[in-house]
Amino acid sequence: MKPPSLLFIAFSGGLLCVASTACARPAVVGVREPGGLEAWEYNHPEASRELGRWVKRHPAAARKFFEWDARHPARSHAFVTWSIHHPDEGIRVFASRHPRWEHLDDLMIHHAPAANALMGWCRRHAPAAEALMQHPGGLDWAGHHLYAGLWTMEGR
Repeated sequence: MKPPSLLFIAFSGGLLCVASTACARPAVVGVREPGGLEAWEYNHPEASRELGRWVKRHPAAARKFFEWDARHPARSHAFVTWSIHHPDEGIRVFASRHPRWEHLDDLMIHHAPAANALMGWCRRHAPAAEALMQHPGGLDWAGHHLYAGLWTMEGR
């Protein structure tokens, strides 16, 4: 069932402006989804489960990525966006295009398979990955609130 459209009409200075919201879910870049971070897992259940499996398989790399996101949310967001838009390139190419980014050398040298797997997750679940990254530190938040038992010392 199609949701009802809303129609906005404004008259100002001799101009009539009409706008409609005929789309069920308009694609607006940079707008956070309803419910915030707390609803991300609910809104993207398959992406959440797969990210949890990645964390479980790569706990040391997960810790590094969560720390990186907490310290450099704009850079981790750039990593996600770049991963989505460069589907045939891995962590080595990303690192070469972003020299001198803190933690990237360590991730590339010690956690390349995990980094490439995370890039794959971003590509398979692009809307979910972007929704998570719309919240600065969103990946770090997910690591501590959704997957802490999979990578922290307490959970291992």
